Amino acid sequence: MKEIFLVGAGGMIGSILRMLILKLNISNFNFPLNTFLINMLGCFIVGVLIKYSLGVSKDFSEYLNYFLIIGFCGGFTTFSAYSVDSLNLLSEGKMLSFLFYSIFSSVLGILFCYLGMNIIK
Repeated sequence: MKEIFLVGAGGMIGSILRMLILKLNISNFNFPLNTFLINMLGCFIVGVLIKYSLGVSKDFSEYLNYFLIIGFCGGFTTFSAYSVDSLNLLSEGKMLSFLFYSIFSSVLGILFCYLGMNIIK
């Protein structure tokens, strides 16, 4: 039960921060810079947290994982989870799986988003 609370609390904070950053008018470029920055920052944070969690106690590492990695980073950006999964495939030497996962996640993700947006007229 505490894991659910930690994930929920972290996710709430990450989601609120994401919304606040999206409301900033960072750029006038014709590019979703706010979302791009959120995704890159989320990937950086999750990378730091994963590396840091390797050097702390198992109990603290679990709290860190639930609250910050799954909760906060998951609420802040799901792109960080995609990046971690991709790196895990690479580190396990599963190059073909990595390529399929990367390509299909990007292409099919965009396709399914398009389908979802256009299924209701």
